[in-house]
Amino acid sequence: MSENVSTIRDCTGCWACYNACPAGCIVMKPAGRSGHIRPHVEAGGCVGCGLCLKACPSYGEIDLHYPLKAFASRVRDKSDYMTSSSGGMASVLSSHVIGQGGVVYGCCADGIDIRHVRAASKDELPKFKGSKYVQSSIYDAFRKIKTDLAAGLPVLFIGTPCQVAGLRKYIGRVPDRLYLVDLICHGVPSRKMFSEHLRHVTGKEMPDAVSFRTGSRFELTVYSSGKLLYKSEFWRDPFEDMYYRAFFYGVSYRDSCYKCRFARPERVSDITIGDFWGIKNPDTLPFGTEDGLSVALPVTEKGLVLLDAVEDRLFIEERPVGEAVSGNDQLRHPFRFTRRVSLFRMLYGVLPFDAAARLAFADRQAVRWMTAMKHKILQRDAK
Repeated sequence: MSENVSTIRDCTGCWACYNACPAGCIVMKPAGRSGHIRPHVEAGGCVGCGLCLKACPSYGEIDLHYPLKAFASRVRDKSDYMTSSSGGMASVLSSHVIGQGGVVYGCCADGIDIRHVRAASKDELPKFKGSKYVQSSIYDAFRKIKTDLAAGLPVLFIGTPCQVAGLRKYIGRVPDRLYLVDLICHGVPSRKMFSEHLRHVTGKEMPDAVSFRTGSRFELTVYSSGKLLYKSEFWRDPFEDMYYRAFFYGVSYRDSCYKCRFARPERVSDITIGDFWGIKNPDTLPFGTEDGLSVALPVTEKGLVLLDAVEDRLFIEERPVGEAVSGNDQLRHPFRFTRRVSLFRMLYGVLPFDAAARLAFADRQAVRWMTAMKHKILQRDAK
């Protein structure tokens, strides 16, 4: 059998190979204890065409370009703003493309199934709202996008940089009517980790709805039949929810995330969007940012034109590109593979997810407990 994507060590789990395989012999399966999905080639099915490798963003070269400009922004519509992550930039771009007779592909949470789906009407766009801190499954979305493009439809795709790169390589020549938007990505835990965590915090009752964020607040909220099962706000107590702890401190990602070729100032899409962390003097902005602020980095002229087309729906101000880059680590380098990551992986090999994550951060939690005790003692002695 000729070389295929099952041999790629730095697989990003983008599903490009699955969509590209003409023999249909590639199956995406959880691999190892961590459960991160990888392509598996069914024995005897591969015809040796090499199209899977051609579509793989971890194989071969990818064109990357430095942003043309940077903008701080938030949507003007109050309802849209309050129901969006960051400042609602993705919502505005999606609504515009739908209004032009196009379709949008984005990530939704169908219960706890985090996946990319197609939207052809504005009524369908709310399902894309909100951050999802688990790897999305693409399934056959790339094939559907190729069909929509062949039908002459404008298409907007929003995903992680590796997903955008996978789509670009799968499509080949990117037509003018395909708009690519990548999200500033920290890294991706697996669906297996998330499912284990949900069973742990809900007493093994599997929910039918989850929310990872409320405006600028990082809240994991879990529901079943409309009943609240669990709620945790990360910054209120960073040791209460171990899924968030592992995610924000970068120990639960897939191998490729720690050497991500897209975590750099040069970008793979038409527009990069995310939270505008590290903005200087935010109080001088002529609009409020209390519930989130988007950064938009147009990378191509097509991206700049798309931003111009939605400017009337935004509060928006140009900022230096360097300010956006310096305020966000993932615009400079990927998370580093540390000893704590190694410790978590070793523990997760024999323990459930939450137990492994808690032990991996036991030293940090001990320091926090000792600091709190010292503060109480000082308060007592001062009386």
